Amino acid sequence: MTSLREYAGYHGGGSGFGGQLRAWNPPGESVDAALLPNFTRGNARADDLVRNNGYAANAIQLHQDHIVGSFFRLSHRPSWRYLGIGEEDARAFSREVEAAWKEFAEDDCCCIDVERKRTFTMMIREGVAMHAFNGELFVQATWDTSPSRLFRTQFRMVSPKRISNPNNTGDSRNCRAGVQINDSGAALGYYVSEDGYPGWMPQKWTWIPRELPGGRASFIHVFETRGGRADPRCKCVLQRNGADEDARHAAEHAAAERHCEGDVCRHH
Repeated sequence: MTSLREYAGYHGGGSGFGGQLRAWNPPGESVDAALLPNFTRGNARADDLVRNNGYAANAIQLHQDHIVGSFFRLSHRPSWRYLGIGEEDARAFSREVEAAWKEFAEDDCCCIDVERKRTFTMMIREGVAMHAFNGELFVQATWDTSPSRLFRTQFRMVSPKRISNPNNTGDSRNCRAGVQINDSGAALGYYVSEDGYPGWMPQKWTWIPRELPGGRASFIHVFETRGGRADPRCKCVLQRNGADEDARHAAEHAAAERHCEGDVCRHH
């Protein structure tokens, strides 16, 4: 007999109806303690899923199209009361800012990108996709000293895989998965490893502060603020997708074997 208190109480920590939860005993630990020990491998699996699974790749593509579309339009709405100007002057100012921003951000020469590969819309689309399957994105703000530039600010997209502890050391109280934090948990800077492809060069790390001494943002980290790093949402379905892929490959292999056996029988 089950007592009324046990029957009417909370069942999340119990054995469940029929005892199906009896063997489910996950440890109670913080987000970083649960995520960071297998962080690199989990992200690599998420990358591989999006790269090689047609359903996952198409889901990311639809996610980009629904959120960003083909053009990211700036909607500049300054607080004209705070600025001490009239409403009509604020509207005129907004139109000028939006026009100048479009010329700079969507330039065919991609001057807003340090690598000269992306317009701002392409950066936003890449960031939305990266946030979808990696759970986070990193952008480094830089300053172009070329005299031919009208706007000096540039941005560099940084892969989350490059953020790691220097010399691949373990996590500590103030350095976790490449993020240096203070005793209050606020990020102070990030350790970024150089691109070592094709792998024969020694790996080096550069420490980049979160903000410059003047307060200007130097390294931007966008993620769900539950821990020091992000937990990709697609990790929840990695095991299911892996099993589906194995089953699909097994079915294709069996079908190919049956086809070959049929050809052999016909020849005989």
